[in-house]
Amino acid sequence: MFVYHSPAVTRTDEFQLVLDDSWKKFSVTWKKARIKASEKSIHDLRVSTRRFIAILELVQALSKSDEIGKVRRNFKKVLKGMGPLRDVQVQLNHVSQMKQVDLLPAFRRRLKRRERREIENIQNQLKYGKRRRLRKAVKLVRSELNRLDESVGEDRITRGVERLLALRRNKFLKLQRQLHGFQGLDEQALHETRVALKKLRYVIEAAQPVIGSSALKGARKMQALQRLMGDSRDIALVGAELEEWAKKKGRTIAIIPALQRLKDKRESLIRRVVDASSGLEKTLEPETAQVIAETTQVVVSQPQVVVSPVPADLPRVQ
Repeated sequence: MFVYHSPAVTRTDEFQLVLDDSWKKFSVTWKKARIKASEKSIHDLRVSTRRFIAILELVQALSKSDEIGKVRRNFKKVLKGMGPLRDVQVQLNHVSQMKQVDLLPAFRRRLKRRERREIENIQNQLKYGKRRRLRKAVKLVRSELNRLDESVGEDRITRGVERLLALRRNKFLKLQRQLHGFQGLDEQALHETRVALKKLRYVIEAAQPVIGSSALKGARKMQALQRLMGDSRDIALVGAELEEWAKKKGRTIAIIPALQRLKDKRESLIRRVVDASSGLEKTLEPETAQVIAETTQVVVSQPQVVVSPVPADLPRVQ
């Protein structure tokens, strides 16, 4: 079931290596985003932050330390701070790919102005002093791993990882069942399911020292489904923003063709989401499925794809 290693290398040693490697990647992406807050650099920093949060979640599950929880919250604040810039950059990307008719150039200029403001905000947030404080907090996590190495056996660590994986997997499957229980696809349910899938995927990656590298193949399949869900959400976001802006200008009729194209694209994506998520059990490799197996069998029905109206205040993905 598990990939065991030489007794000279403990589970906590391996988690220490994962922690150090993730911190290095986080630091590199932090510096790049601070120098140039491009769409790619912000995306890379968000991904490295999520991966680090997943590692912290594993350590906290093993140690039950409140201090680790505080460190996690600090990294979540970093992630949340990048949300507004990420959203406007995604909208700009979609608008630039659309046929430039009538009001779209003016809408794009509005987004560019907002992007400049958000870039200034994020560069103020990504100060060296803040990263230095995070680095001190990471030292505390290393100390906790050293303590676990001395006080916790290999079996207990394995069981702790199994429990967290089961928790994340069951949470996702519960939300997936609810998602497919709607006559159409509810926007909030889709958002929550995607967040749960993302957390499951990153925890699986972080738990590699216990469950083995073969689990990464399943994680990549989950990433593909996550991307489909994210693209659907992004298109809904840009459509809602465009419609609200045009309404204030009294020009809603002028952007109806653009809104229809966005709607058609989103409906196509949602059909792909339904197809991919209906076979989600197959996205987990046998090794991973054995670790977090449960007796309940999930039967997923194919819902009719009905895209409900999207509110302008879509939830931001954390």
